[in-house]
Amino acid sequence: MPLILNPYAFAPLSLAFQTSANSSAQTITCPTVEQYDVGVLFDSATDATATLPANAIPSGFTQLQTSIDDSLNAFYRTTLSYKVFDGTEDGASLTGMNGAHSNAKILVVFRPSRAIATVGTSTFLEETTTDNPSAQLIAAAGQVAPLIRLAACVNGASTSSPSFTSGTFDATIVKAGSDNSIRAGYTIQNTSPSDDTVDMGDGGAGNCLISGWINFT
Repeated sequence: MPLILNPYAFAPLSLAFQTSANSSAQTITCPTVEQYDVGVLFDSATDATATLPANAIPSGFTQLQTSIDDSLNAFYRTTLSYKVFDGTEDGASLTGMNGAHSNAKILVVFRPSRAIATVGTSTFLEETTTDNPSAQLIAAAGQVAPLIRLAACVNGASTSSPSFTSGTFDATIVKAGSDNSIRAGYTIQNTSPSDDTVDMGDGGAGNCLISGWINFT
């Protein structure tokens, strides 16, 4: 009997943006997803009672980084996490951080061209400060493709939209909380990943910058 191979098992893997969702609550509703879709959650929480918001990621997610500032009367935390979905999460309520004062969440979903076998990540850089965070280098050159460069910037002082002052992105998405705002940026590199430097300005207290990469085979 001749050996019959599945050609899709050997097809080059690529990724594409699929959809996004946002929330200003402790939970966020998962949009329609398929098996092997990748969800990245950008989660920011503020507590005005001088208590650092407890770190929390949804069930089944893996943390990429968390960053805090507890130097003022209002305390800030930002956490990035991801999950390779199994396709049963449509409409599920995903529970993240719950800041007593404010929450801002963005879930970004990417779709692969075939099944994902492995996930790799860089060490994500982070800084939260009352001043201007230092620029961060996403060192992706030479890494296995496909790869997604990710960055988040947060302004914990107001609902004004935080902005990246440097960095090359396919797109950025912003969500304002009642007293904090988060902007998520991503760049999909299906071939030849490259480095990038990301930065943000000083928007007041609770400025946070997090960046790194995640790749797949």
